[in-house]
Amino acid sequence: MKLKHAAVLASVLMLAACGVGKPEGDVRFIGFAPLTSKDKDVREVRTFCPGCGDPIAVDTARCPNKKCKTDMRWNNDYPCPSCRGSGICSACLEMEQEKGECYNCKGQGDLIFAGQTRECPNCKGTKKCPVCKGTMKCDYCNGEKKVGKEFVKAKAAKFLSKDDSELPPSDPRPPEKKDDMPKEEPKTDKK
Repeated sequence: MKLKHAAVLASVLMLAACGVGKPEGDVRFIGFAPLTSKDKDVREVRTFCPGCGDPIAVDTARCPNKKCKTDMRWNNDYPCPSCRGSGICSACLEMEQEKGECYNCKGQGDLIFAGQTRECPNCKGTKKCPVCKGTMKCDYCNGEKKVGKEFVKAKAAKFLSKDDSELPPSDPRPPEKKDDMPKEEPKTDKK
């Protein structure tokens, strides 16, 4: 029994010495792909330290947090979160369109409503899926099934530079301006 424990300990020490034991940076893909032309693309990428959970930039080798100081590594590519690694347009897949046609007009380019023919509001008459433009390829990874480190780095930079007071992109309300905020008047004691 002691021989097994020694072998396991030796293999763990060898892995740690090689640097293979470094945890991978935490990459989180947030949001869903738009399904129609009216849907807003609210997908974003967030990156965090695997040790303490603080937001961190891609390619950071060591966490800058003084309490953490975790060494980490970053992958060169990640499975595409939008198509889940299939390379197929998620809107075409969700709306069951095999040829990349517009789901609303079924590839006709126009709709008949109350006896009148109108241009399709989803594809604007192009007859194609508004997300992939009829290619059937995922718009996030261009059908490659993976997104590269540089893509993740560019998307995560938006998250890291974001102001905490901003509303999320999916919130329809206009952001409040700091000048418009009601100001409190100084209180005076009246006797």
